[in-house]
Amino acid sequence: MELFEALGINVKILLAQLVNFSILVFVLWRFAYKPVMKVLRDRREKIIQGVKAAEASEEKLALAKEKEKEIITEAKKEALKIVEDSRKKGEKKYQEIVDKSKEDIGQIINQEKDKIRQEKEEVLLEIRQEIGSLLSLGITKFLDKKIDKENDEAIITEVSKQLQKQ
Repeated sequence: MELFEALGINVKILLAQLVNFSILVFVLWRFAYKPVMKVLRDRREKIIQGVKAAEASEEKLALAKEKEKEIITEAKKEALKIVEDSRKKGEKKYQEIVDKSKEDIGQIINQEKDKIRQEKEEVLLEIRQEIGSLLSLGITKFLDKKIDKENDEAIITEVSKQLQKQ
């Protein structure tokens, strides 16, 4: 102790300061250091959890992007298939319409041909009758005598047969 006194240190004050310092360290450790360390530990845990969650989110995002690409690829394939099917159906429908139109046109042409044949036959019949009448009139005037009705019809029939052969 003489040594402390020689150095100018009061032992009682030093012990009091040591006790005060120990109490201060105990109080700070108990009421400041522990709560601060607990807050820091909790914060560290939250940061670690946040990093893990971010990593998991990145993995999920990568998986979602891959799935999105797959879905888009499938959708494009399906869209191309639908377009191709629609094109085929359209071509088939177009061909059916064309075939039906050709068939209808063929029927109309056949009907018109039949009408023309009938009209032709009617006109030829009228012409033959007219020619027969004209021949009969011409022959009666040329011969200047009237032949009886039976002979007229026989001559007209014969002349019309000869005209038909020509």
